[in-house]
Amino acid sequence: MRGSKVGLADLKRLKKDLQAERERAALAQRVAALKKPESAPVDDTAAFQRTMRSVTPLKQAAQRVEHKPVAQPAPALRRANALGETPTRADVGVSDGGEITHLLSEGGTAFVRSDAAPDTARNLRRGQWRAGAELDLHGLRVEQARHALLSFLDECQEHGIRCVRIVHGKGYGSQGLEPVLKDKARTWLVQKSEVLAFSEAPEREGGAGALLVLLRQAEGSRK
Repeated sequence: MRGSKVGLADLKRLKKDLQAERERAALAQRVAALKKPESAPVDDTAAFQRTMRSVTPLKQAAQRVEHKPVAQPAPALRRANALGETPTRADVGVSDGGEITHLLSEGGTAFVRSDAAPDTARNLRRGQWRAGAELDLHGLRVEQARHALLSFLDECQEHGIRCVRIVHGKGYGSQGLEPVLKDKARTWLVQKSEVLAFSEAPEREGGAGALLVLLRQAEGSRK
């Protein structure tokens, strides 16, 4: 009986010793893992150089393509292009601004070029020349009206039309009721050398909302 008790105590002590040994072994493993040296840091430069060893450089082309800035068109041509229109030679050299009051006569309603007879504008108003064509600028923006008027004059001179009527309106539909196209039309016409004279139309032909314009006779124009 006594021998049995001693044997049982020895087994318990042995079991306890085994458990302690396992715990020490597990702890030793964790410590060893913590003490394991870290892997050497990656050298980015060396890695890149190793990668580039397999790259074959391209041969330099014999010719190089240079992208030079595109020349900008004249302002008049840019405006016509923005509207999707084909500019004519008449557009070039005609601006929207400039003071022309000193060039006008009869209270700013008429213009006569220096190489024309002084009474040309008055005769225009009196109906000495019948208008062979008419252009209505109502509803157009300034850029559109400018291009339309200059192209119209070009076409009329090509066909030998001497007198034309330009309807620019009286400005009742404009912002602030200011006749924008009225002044612009006069400015454009003064700059065109083929325009000999113009005069405000009589009431029956548009009055203050229209101009009668006399053009030079172009050489070789069709009658």
